[in-house]
Amino acid sequence: MIYVFLPAFNEEKALPILVKKFDAEFKKLNLAYKIIVLDDGSSDNTVQVARSLSQQYPLDLLRHEVNKGLGETLRDGFVHCAQVASNEDIVVTMDCDDTHDPKYMSAAFQKIKEGYDFVILSRYQKGGGERGLSFIRSFLSRGAGLFMKLFFPIKGVQEYSCGYRVIKASALKKTIEFFGNNFVKLPHMGFVVTPEILIKFRMLRAKICEIPFVLNYNQKQGVSKNRPLRTIMGYFLLVRAYAWRGLKP
Repeated sequence: MIYVFLPAFNEEKALPILVKKFDAEFKKLNLAYKIIVLDDGSSDNTVQVARSLSQQYPLDLLRHEVNKGLGETLRDGFVHCAQVASNEDIVVTMDCDDTHDPKYMSAAFQKIKEGYDFVILSRYQKGGGERGLSFIRSFLSRGAGLFMKLFFPIKGVQEYSCGYRVIKASALKKTIEFFGNNFVKLPHMGFVVTPEILIKFRMLRAKICEIPFVLNYNQKQGVSKNRPLRTIMGYFLLVRAYAWRGLKP
């Protein structure tokens, strides 16, 4: 079983587009799947759209009654996936704004079959790239990657900030069990949760790799939720919290 976890905040436009893409891709691959949408207190019609989609597709809706931010949403969603998935299952997560295409999943599944625990979909591998991303956003993203690589080097990894990942359920269960409530230590620092979770898997010596994908920002529905100043501050807090540990459990 493939579990697809989508953290959603005001994604009423993107959600039906993305769900239909998933359904088509999984039918092509002949794989059973379940989509788990965790709505983070949306103020639009995301909840109603998700409920409607659940009548036609294998989709479960979870909710935060109020907006808690990406950190708590990823934490709660991953904990739920770890609870419902079996060890042999796979968990896919990506942004819910239609900038990440499900067509890249099959290559990631092959890496899981080869023995990897954590597959990152990367803009920076040969064959990957970006479309429609502003110069400043691209610059900040690359700068963040270099910053993270300086303090948290992981062999073969260049992409620290992209949320498109494919994870072996057994590795997810192990990581959440080991860290418990500290699985996400900086839940209020927004998008910093993305590299923080990667660091946690690396601390437990998960086998990690990257494969290329193209981020298509031209397809983004809605406005960006990233707050650059808070994210930059969060990176420094991440260094203070983890760099001294040298990526060792």
